[in-house]
Amino acid sequence: MKILFISSGFLGVYPYLEESIIKAFQSLNHSILTIPPTYSDVSINKVNDFQPDIALSFVGYKTDERLLDSLKEKGIALCIWLTEDPYYIDRSVLLLDKYHYVFTIDKGAYEYYKNTNTTSNLYYLPLGTDTSLYYPEDADQHVLFDICLVGYPYPNRIDLIQQILNHTSFTVLLVGPNWQRYFPKKIDQLKILPHWLKPDMVRKIYSNSKIILNPHRPFHFPKNQNSLLVESQSINNRTFDIAACQGFQLVERKSDLHHQFDLSQEIVAYNNKEEFMHLLNQYIHNSDLRKNYSQNARNRVLKNHTFVHRVKYIIEQVKGTVS
Repeated sequence: MKILFISSGFLGVYPYLEESIIKAFQSLNHSILTIPPTYSDVSINKVNDFQPDIALSFVGYKTDERLLDSLKEKGIALCIWLTEDPYYIDRSVLLLDKYHYVFTIDKGAYEYYKNTNTTSNLYYLPLGTDTSLYYPEDADQHVLFDICLVGYPYPNRIDLIQQILNHTSFTVLLVGPNWQRYFPKKIDQLKILPHWLKPDMVRKIYSNSKIILNPHRPFHFPKNQNSLLVESQSINNRTFDIAACQGFQLVERKSDLHHQFDLSQEIVAYNNKEEFMHLLNQYIHNSDLRKNYSQNARNRVLKNHTFVHRVKYIIEQVKGTVS
């Protein structure tokens, strides 16, 4: 099948996600052409030469409507993978009727769309992971951290880190912009890398940390564009990346989590700060138990949660309607 992939137009982690998706399609022997989300004669000429069966817009917020109209006129099946739900759902809802197939990464957003829209080809499809980027590495004992957290300092994440610093002596590594704003003073047990890191560095950090924290973005965070207050029900793609690295994570419990991982032997989830601190103290001193969970989690990812699994699903949903 010929796949037209419309990139998001965003920087940071997005080019890595896009490259992983492209590689996944190619690994299944599909031909693929990538174009930017802007409209141009150059892109249209490339599309005319390529003659795709389907087009997949990634994120979709920057995709020019003129480009979509041109593709529709050519009879190309249009798909969108909404990767920012429900945090930017105010933007997502404006795009639903522009595509033949809508895939969203969040079950809460899926339920909202299902109950309020007439989109018939609507699917819940989380992001996956790329096991060529995220895999176990031998830990260097000289740079081992007790705890790490990679990501933006949302209020719930700041609160958990403050709890750890106030009540334990565990060493903590924080990775991402703006953390120093909340922890400006030097603390012996705390190290901050105040910038975004490429996947190869994140992989090394996961492999050199006893416990990786994975609190999710709050659905009501003020900077979101979620005036509908649709509550997120699904885990982030970092959950799959950590598991692929065979890292042991403490993840915030989401209602959809048990559909992705076995909570009794693959992943450990918490409901509140009190339970979080209890689990942190329970597992940080038990390397054998952490190893069992993390190995099982990696096996689950290899079986169910790579980008190859995800693009297979997209093709399966669409192929019945294209010749």
